[in-house]
Amino acid sequence: MADKVATLEDLGGLVGDGDSVALGGGWFANHPMAAVRQLIRAGREDLHVYTVVGSIDVDLLAGAGVLGHLAFSMVTLEAFGLAPNVRKGVEGGTLPFTEYTGLGILLGFEAQGRGVPFLAYRGPFGSDIPARYPGIYATVTCPFTGEEMTAVRAIEPDVAIVHALRCDAEGNAQWDGTSGPDVEMAKSAKKVIVTCEEVVPRSTIVETAHMTKLPGYYVDAVIPTPFGAHPTSHVPSYALDAWQIMEYAGAAASEGFGDYIERIRSESEEEYRARVFEGGRDRVLRALVEQARILEVPAS
Repeated sequence: MADKVATLEDLGGLVGDGDSVALGGGWFANHPMAAVRQLIRAGREDLHVYTVVGSIDVDLLAGAGVLGHLAFSMVTLEAFGLAPNVRKGVEGGTLPFTEYTGLGILLGFEAQGRGVPFLAYRGPFGSDIPARYPGIYATVTCPFTGEEMTAVRAIEPDVAIVHALRCDAEGNAQWDGTSGPDVEMAKSAKKVIVTCEEVVPRSTIVETAHMTKLPGYYVDAVIPTPFGAHPTSHVPSYALDAWQIMEYAGAAASEGFGDYIERIRSESEEEYRARVFEGGRDRVLRALVEQARILEVPAS
């Protein structure tokens, strides 16, 4: 069986300057943050990033000067405010972008994964987005009902990077809970990189086969990365790190953000974890998830 296990340091050789890269996760969950930090350390440039609901991952790449183009339906820091680096780039005209509707970008990934040039849906009627991007959206007529629908062109990124709970060496990837847009992204891409909390024996995957959402034949590289989604959450392993997100939001809105980026560049991922988890914060983030389970009200 193929052994696809790589190291985080290999990532710079797996993603090239100018590549189109789909980043998994959504809102403040499951973003491949360790991979994002490593792309910055590797000095990647001019990446064309796809995200459905981007977060600190996309904003960090924008602030580090890594983004050459952004295709998205939303980028937000949610309760912690707007994404300042993305906003600055879009408003200042320095960050080229393509705006999708949320369902539109998902259908684009799904179409490519199914091997068809487009998929159609009812909508987004009343939006000016389809007219703005005639190379992505088109009006089609259903051959069976005559209904007018909107077609979305298939999206084929060069690379998809997603974060899973665990994988085996063959690349079979498992999630316990939501996988967001990750599976559709992965199936659409030419190359798939999965960072994961741990690499486990094939027998573990077989015993929990119902959790395997991405079969190994889609995957090109598996990178074991504990806390690889931090500071976003990866349930059931750990909650989002609100302290770190608040620190980021403050730094990103300040003139000293360059120092924040240089700190990321100068430290390894192991050093990053040692710094942010000093005092045992990793145990707190795990405990928050465990307590949430206890607090759940059983179904009647």
